[in-house]
Amino acid sequence: MTIITISRGCFSHGKEVAEKTADILNYKVLSRETLIEEANQLYNVPEKELIQSIHDAPSVLERFTRGREKYLSYIQAVLLEHAKNENLVYHGHGSHLLLPNISHVLNIRIIADMSDRIAFMRQNRNISEKEAVRHITTEDATRSRWAHYLYKTDITDPHLYDMTVNIKRMNIDEAAENICHAAQKKTFQPTPESRQSVKDLALSTRVKAAIENFCRPDLKVGVNARGGIVRISAEPQTIRKTGYTNPKTDDYVKEKMKQEIADEISGAITGIPDIKNIVYEIAPPSYS
Repeated sequence: MTIITISRGCFSHGKEVAEKTADILNYKVLSRETLIEEANQLYNVPEKELIQSIHDAPSVLERFTRGREKYLSYIQAVLLEHAKNENLVYHGHGSHLLLPNISHVLNIRIIADMSDRIAFMRQNRNISEKEAVRHITTEDATRSRWAHYLYKTDITDPHLYDMTVNIKRMNIDEAAENICHAAQKKTFQPTPESRQSVKDLALSTRVKAAIENFCRPDLKVGVNARGGIVRISAEPQTIRKTGYTNPKTDDYVKEKMKQEIADEISGAITGIPDIKNIVYEIAPPSYS
């Protein structure tokens, strides 16, 4: 059945709408916190790093090392494993960006007036109005930078969503009922092709996460899976040439390094189910 993602600003009642929607449809509800906990257990990564990967835009150093993107791939891999079972409501910042181009995913954006968000936060945190305004404004800006850097998109753009729900115009129960109604539409029902898309994306992401978890950090890797056939492209780092080598020796060294990379990747992804065949496209190392 339909997968529902609910994106929202902080203190916009997105969690409450998600839980009510899941309750009506008898779907599983999944939060960002649950994903982080599962990714922490599966990939043995500190929760702090995982939280930052799905919240903060990378620092200059992290952009160079791609550390933030690596942690985000762990979270996406866990989410896609859940998505294969469908009947799912996932709520969290940027949730729709983690399940791209899948036709049976219904993407919802919850919006609320700033005054309502401030009142809700003050009620939950027992803080002043000034503190609430500062927190919400900072949080909105942080999330915007995250989406812009990693996905080159404006997270508030209504074109990214199938439905935008103004929580002031309707209460939580009414919002959930409207989302449930949309989820029953033929447009958002799974097809054999869309189910295969989820499986392919899940396998691609899991393979990439495994490679990034176990292989050398300087290795740039691309993964694409289709029907169990996994294509892995890899680009080794540039190496410094220490002296003269003849072409024959040069070719031997390059082929040996390519094979070492293939063996390293193979060891990292051994045991991942649903892989039928692996095609390696490894670029030869270049000299500086």
